[in-house]
Amino acid sequence: MSNTKLVSIIVPVYNVEKYLEKCVNSIINQSYENIEIILVNDGSTDSSGTLCNDLARKDNRIKVYHKENGGLSDARNYGVARASGDYIGFVDSDDYIHEDMYKHLYEIITESDADVAECSFLIVYNDKPRSYYSSEDYCLTLTKEEYLKEYLSMERIYGAVCWKLIKSEVARKIEFPKDKFYEDAFYTYELIEVANKYAITNKELYYYIMRDGSITNMNFNKKHLDNIKIAEKFVDYVSNNYPNLLSYAKSKEMYSYFSVFNKILELDNYTEVEEYEQIKKYFVDNRRLILKNNVISKNRKLSAFIISLNVRLYKQILKFYKGKISQ
Repeated sequence: MSNTKLVSIIVPVYNVEKYLEKCVNSIINQSYENIEIILVNDGSTDSSGTLCNDLARKDNRIKVYHKENGGLSDARNYGVARASGDYIGFVDSDDYIHEDMYKHLYEIITESDADVAECSFLIVYNDKPRSYYSSEDYCLTLTKEEYLKEYLSMERIYGAVCWKLIKSEVARKIEFPKDKFYEDAFYTYELIEVANKYAITNKELYYYIMRDGSITNMNFNKKHLDNIKIAEKFVDYVSNNYPNLLSYAKSKEMYSYFSVFNKILELDNYTEVEEYEQIKKYFVDNRRLILKNNVISKNRKLSAFIISLNVRLYKQILKFYKGKISQ
């Protein structure tokens, strides 16, 4: 593969001794071979650091760095600063990837001369992979505005960095935010500002492991409000730059309020949470705008309407729906 360019794959590592070997082996076995694998041991207290060293002895493409714990964003930024590739990708150390993931991402990013390439993913829960999006087959090249619309609509793009491949010169212009939940959303906001061309495909090449410790399964705390904060940043950005997409940004904003409110409602003392009334007020104050927004689905409109009138009824419906999903 002498004519191919180097791809740097950054893997932040923190207390993942059960998952790390499977993750790294899936990268070692990539059909695209011109890669460097950067393992950033972020102050692990289990045997992850030793395992990183052992894996590096198996493959000379692996570079290991040990540092004090600084969190996921800090570890990713640390890896980017030490990457020497023309393109940069990220893999979380408890996930794994399809053997052709970087081969395919490299093909579409070079053929289209895009700044960013992105594939789709499968959610793995209890060892069972599940599709998140439709099976419609596509490979598209998008402008900044087109990509932004896709991202805000949440129909074909989720926006996480781990199934992206990014030109190194673009990735080095931005950083992951420290001390934030939803760091990928904040990073995507910055990425959209600096990247102009995108190549996306629905090929499901990344395996995202759903674990109990993930943000999705975590009990509510104030850092979940970062979901709303980044959605509001997108509303401001769209208002100033792409006002024709404002209905999409408002839909995404409403979705973030739903996400946080649902977290609060999982608590027994949900009415005592400081943000409860604030978020409920959002649905009351924006009821008409939500109902008039053609981007928002009928089910979401109905849910928002019910919240604005009767939160207890909404909570009962939510509980019933979750019970059906888990069956």
